[in-house]
Amino acid sequence: TVAGSPLSFVMRAPSLHQGRPELTPTAIMAGKLLARRLCGQSLDVMDYSNVPTTVFTPLEYGCVGLSEEEAMARHGEEHVEVYHAYYKPLEFTVAERDASQCYIKMVCLRKPPQLVLGLHFLGPNAGEVTQGFALGIKCGASYEQVMRTVGIHPTCAEEVAKLRISKRSGLDPTVTGWRG
Repeated sequence: TVAGSPLSFVMRAPSLHQGRPELTPTAIMAGKLLARRLCGQSLDVMDYSNVPTTVFTPLEYGCVGLSEEEAMARHGEEHVEVYHAYYKPLEFTVAERDASQCYIKMVCLRKPPQLVLGLHFLGPNAGEVTQGFALGIKCGASYEQVMRTVGIHPTCAEEVAKLRISKRSGLDPTVTGWRG
């Protein structure tokens, strides 16, 4: 039996992560930081905010930061602006694939410079796109900074830098074709 031994702690360790992302890279980073603290090499602890993740299904979904609902609960609906768009990736245009489900949503504070609170991306390469924007969000990127970013053409990530329609505006977020 391992009860009462140091191994009993390890056997219970997963319960310590309730409400935290259950992702391998997150666990690896948390473990490395813990090892460094135990060896007296660092005082850094794991920051579980803005951990990016992706669901690798035929149409990928990636997200980082707060959902629209979480942002409104935390900051109030009147203080949150949500930019969104349906888009048609170039690779869907060439292959004449249905792109009606390709969607991007950026959740921001409404007050300038509009700090980005979350990004949600449904479409090809969502993992790559989400990973790239996760650094910016982790570093406190604003909507204004994202809009001043030159997109790499033609990529799916470029579509994030083209988000101009807010839900509050009531305008149609559907992009009818490739925007060159």
